Amino acid sequence: MLQGDFFTTNHQEVIENTIHSQINLNVEHAIYKGHFPHQPVVPGVCMMQILAELTTTALGQKVRLKKASQAKFLIPIIPNKNPLLEVKIKFNTNEDGSLKVNASIQEGETLFFKFKGILA
Repeated sequence: MLQGDFFTTNHQEVIENTIHSQINLNVEHAIYKGHFPHQPVVPGVCMMQILAELTTTALGQKVRLKKASQAKFLIPIIPNKNPLLEVKIKFNTNEDGSLKVNASIQEGETLFFKFKGILA
């Protein structure tokens, strides 16, 4: 789990089929010592895990990444420059109970990450 250590949630609400979250990155987290020393960036796998954890919290059901049909890393997230992020997760429930999601991570107008996939 990254929530509570790698990032904290400042605000979260679900409006219809969209989870809106505002998170703060822990700029002192040990992961940045290896990714990368002297120029830390948020690892892509962490961005995908953040989506799963925020969905779990918002919906009250444990989910994990099942399929990533599209993951676009548009601009690196530099925690010292971008510690406060907005995460939007649009979801629809499939017949098997999995969630089809379309998500993004951004700060203001700056879009860092776009994702389409399945959480189950």
